[in-house]
Amino acid sequence: MPRILKIHLWPVWFLALFGEGKSFKANPIIGSRLLNRLGLHVIRVLLARMVAHLRWRMLAPDMPADLRAQYHRDGFVAVPGFLGGNDLKAIRAELAAYRGPARQMLQGDTATQRILMDDAMLAACPRLKALADDRQMLKFLSYTGAKAHRPALYVQRIRNGWRDGGADPQKTMHADTFHPTMKAWLFLEDVTPEKGPFTYVRGSQHLSWKRLKWEYRRSLRAAVLNDGYSEKGSFRADPDDLDEMDLPAPEGLTATAGTLVLANTNGFHGRGQAAHGMDRLELFAYSRHNPFNPLPGFNIRAISRLEYAIMQTFWRRKDREAERRGYLATWHLIPAEQMLDGVDGK
Repeated sequence: MPRILKIHLWPVWFLALFGEGKSFKANPIIGSRLLNRLGLHVIRVLLARMVAHLRWRMLAPDMPADLRAQYHRDGFVAVPGFLGGNDLKAIRAELAAYRGPARQMLQGDTATQRILMDDAMLAACPRLKALADDRQMLKFLSYTGAKAHRPALYVQRIRNGWRDGGADPQKTMHADTFHPTMKAWLFLEDVTPEKGPFTYVRGSQHLSWKRLKWEYRRSLRAAVLNDGYSEKGSFRADPDDLDEMDLPAPEGLTATAGTLVLANTNGFHGRGQAAHGMDRLELFAYSRHNPFNPLPGFNIRAISRLEYAIMQTFWRRKDREAERRGYLATWHLIPAEQMLDGVDGK
């Protein structure tokens, strides 16, 4: 049935304009060439940016001024030594002994493996639980995410060359969505160039006039792009696009174990190119909320527990989907031992 005849979905598509909705392909209003020619996408980009700056101003006490300045100047901030050597060893030892569920997603030749750090998982890892409740880390995550909220936390392993396959789409520079969002990595081991470090286009989070013109032009044809991501609202940017916006070349952020990196993923970023068979182990967090809500939020643990319960329901649905469609199509269940093989407390 043509989408225009799905009258029951039009209220849903319309309400999505006032939230996180970003898919040009799935939502005919967001993807309307006429409306975007009139400035719909650009208006949403501008309003979301204004609201994010308002929340950042209200949350400014959560982060030292020098780190805030780096974050807004470069689009990311690195905090070396956030986790000390003894804590690193203790956490790695807990992970080496952990038994429980993990999930895996295959993209190209790369495997992303994750363990959700919910109450059940943290009960078996007391040092990791203490880190998950660390007030300073939570404040840093709240400020950079422009929301006083406990983000989803994971143990994550990125395994390059895990299987024969095409290029990993996450290694193409991209913006996650149309508004400022946060992702963070606390590295549990040294990240060298061979391990495919997190890569960022410094300063690309700024809404320059050239970036805004690029966003406008991209919105006019986003609905018919077929790279698998741009049409869903996560615009890809190749070297010519970066040149068009007068942006520098991407740079890999190598780091020592214990370094915390926080990034605005409205800027262009991706995984670094890695040597075949190399991997990196880290704690991972992301924060994405209604970009048009001006309230800074409340860091309430009960809300976080509810969201984790919803996330577990999501994982179980993905497990069933994987059984039907095949494990290459979506997240699927694996034992934690498979993800954490080779991890020790050294």
